[in-house]
Amino acid sequence: MENRSLKILAIDDNEDNLILLKALIKDNFPEAIVLTALSGKKAIEMAFVEGPDVILLDIIMPEMDGFEVCRRLKVDNILKEIPVVFSNSFEGR
Repeated sequence: MENRSLKILAIDDNEDNLILLKALIKDNFPEAIVLTALSGKKAIEMAFVEGPDVILLDIIMPEMDGFEVCRRLKVDNILKEIPVVFSNSFEGR
């Protein structure tokens, strides 16, 4: 069995949220590789190139919301197997 680090792709249009999320993940999973994207379009490109083990996806984003990003990931035969965890930051509430 190959011994490699868990690769996580975190997607959020708020850079502060990504910084916090990356710090929390690294505190709990120091060996994890955390990739970040500020837009759905960039995230889809990164998923094709990087092949993450799991995707953490903000729901409310401009241009392409999290549901559309997920739909586009799930139509690809390889990417459709990657688990997607939706999140919703409660900014301004």
